[in-house]
Amino acid sequence: MNSKGRILAIDDTPASLRLLRDILTAEGYDVRPADNGELALAAVTEAKPELILLDIRMTGMNGFEVCRRLKQEIDTRDIPLMFISAMNDSRDRVAGLKLGAVDFISKPYQKEELLARIRTHLELGRLRNRLGEMVAEGMANLKAANDQLRLELAERLRAERALRESEERFRSMADNAPVGIWTSGADTMINFVNQYALTLTGLTLDAFRRGGWKEVVHPEDLEHKYAKYASLVAAKREYRVEYRVRGADGQYRWMLQSAMPRFLADGSFAGYIAIAVDITEMKRNQQQLLAAQKLESLGVMVSGMAHNFNNLVGAIIAEADLALSELPAGSPAHGNVERINAVAMRAADIVFVLTAYASAQSDGALTTLDLSSVVEETIQLIKATVSRNIAFSLRLTKNLPAIQAEMSQIRQVVMNLLTNACESLPNHQGSVAVNTSCMRITSQDATMDQVSLPAGAYVQLSVTDNGCGIPPEAREKIFDPFFTTKFPGRGLGLAAVQGIVRGLGGRIAVESTPGKGSTFEVLLPCTIGAGAPSSEPEADRQMSTF
Repeated sequence: MNSKGRILAIDDTPASLRLLRDILTAEGYDVRPADNGELALAAVTEAKPELILLDIRMTGMNGFEVCRRLKQEIDTRDIPLMFISAMNDSRDRVAGLKLGAVDFISKPYQKEELLARIRTHLELGRLRNRLGEMVAEGMANLKAANDQLRLELAERLRAERALRESEERFRSMADNAPVGIWTSGADTMINFVNQYALTLTGLTLDAFRRGGWKEVVHPEDLEHKYAKYASLVAAKREYRVEYRVRGADGQYRWMLQSAMPRFLADGSFAGYIAIAVDITEMKRNQQQLLAAQKLESLGVMVSGMAHNFNNLVGAIIAEADLALSELPAGSPAHGNVERINAVAMRAADIVFVLTAYASAQSDGALTTLDLSSVVEETIQLIKATVSRNIAFSLRLTKNLPAIQAEMSQIRQVVMNLLTNACESLPNHQGSVAVNTSCMRITSQDATMDQVSLPAGAYVQLSVTDNGCGIPPEAREKIFDPFFTTKFPGRGLGLAAVQGIVRGLGGRIAVESTPGKGSTFEVLLPCTIGAGAPSSEPEADRQMSTF
């Protein structure tokens, strides 16, 4: 039969102890008796009871002392203890309760009351023990959960720190990269731009996020190229695009952009990362190379044909001169031979013009020239061949720094520019302005016509007309040989001018607006050691129409 509970009964009166033991044993309790305090303390140490019944008045160590010692020990302080006393003194009860007793039973006691109180305190003790176990178990679980949470938090902090360090490394590398770098989120909206791109465009990150990058992309590129790669962005595919972007200095630069889509581990789209490289110099060098190759190819062609063609033309001219000397001036054949001679001279002129375009160096003798003087002389030569309804205005700087060139070549340059200006005037009516001046180019100056010039002093010749202008589609081709918008025309005039100017180490550029006229500008290097002009430009001189 299972015991209802383990009870330690302590009483120094044998009859009372025996009665108490018999009652409890009969009820199924496991009772251990002790007739003094020392034996009771030893019994508790040997086998821990669930309940202690303790008499207050005992010889030797009384019940209060036994209770005090039990409550001082960790292993016994929580055992429920009931005092048994024949005295009904309230002071004893208070003293016992202060020591930690849970109840009092007065002698003589009623059996039913005794058993009821014992059952109650055993159940309460068991409930307290179970509650303590549950609390301990809960505390253990809570501690384990806290330890796990602490580990997870530490791991998360390490991961966040590693991510932050990774982002800082990326930003540091991106900001120090000599290219533009930007990233976007899954919505394809820009969320990061490196310092290079911010400095180049002069925009802020917030401006980029608001779509302000569209304001710095060249309108033509935004219109024609955006639609092409927008479909690739919608398909989340890689794309490459060249476009012009306006820098913080207001100048447009060519950029080559490569954009790669980013995907997460689960395959979902995370956005784009793009790199934009400044290819302005590369495109300029490419155009210079193409121009040089074009010039070289034409030079090879001319050098290959010049010898034989000149021999043929020379023979025709010689034979024509001989025939003219032998024919009567009034004979029909005399006029025919004169026309043959004129055609041969025109053919020789074409060979000369081609050679002037293709030759990098002049074959003639270079002399020291004053550009303003050559322009003024050429104006006087051309006035007899143009309409009297054309007005010329000259602003020629006196005492320009000298240039090293062949007189015939400079005259040809001036003559061709003036002729083109006059021919662009509708009905041969309008005005042509001719200016000369001196200027200095530094290494920071923007290049013109994609042809860079070394830093130094240059003389400048500009010819401006208020004629029909040049269409945009023809502007890039006007210096190509055999390209012409005039009828009849050989398309060699401006090609020859460009060849001469480049051969002298200069450059030529054009600005034109259809319907409003054009301005051609030529820069030629000054002679080494030449200084600035010694006087201000002359006042405008309005030449009479002729």
